[in-house]
Amino acid sequence: MTERYPGRGGRSALAARLARQPGYVSRCLNGSKRIGEAFARHVELHLQLPAFWLDGLPEPDHVLSARQIELLRGFAELTVEQQDDILRTLHDTARRNRAVYEHLARRRAAEPAADGVA
Repeated sequence: MTERYPGRGGRSALAARLARQPGYVSRCLNGSKRIGEAFARHVELHLQLPAFWLDGLPEPDHVLSARQIELLRGFAELTVEQQDDILRTLHDTARRNRAVYEHLARRRAAEPAADGVA
């Protein structure tokens, strides 16, 4: 904020850049309003910051691919309801996949050992 929009009127200029009301941006900056995932990605996109910059420094060995960044930017442009639908679907799919993998692991463990004896 102080680097890009210094001095008087900086919060209003930042709010205009983010297409948000100055009061909303002010509450986010002073900590009285929590910055959610969608708004964090929105800020990064509109201020041309690296993906997840607002989350802090990434691990040195973790660099997002261009595809991951594209997906995150697309996700940030969705409504909260659309994001929730996608997250719900992802969680449901992951839960079903875990159940299938656990079932297959139990089946494999229950099979007689293949020791070559007939």
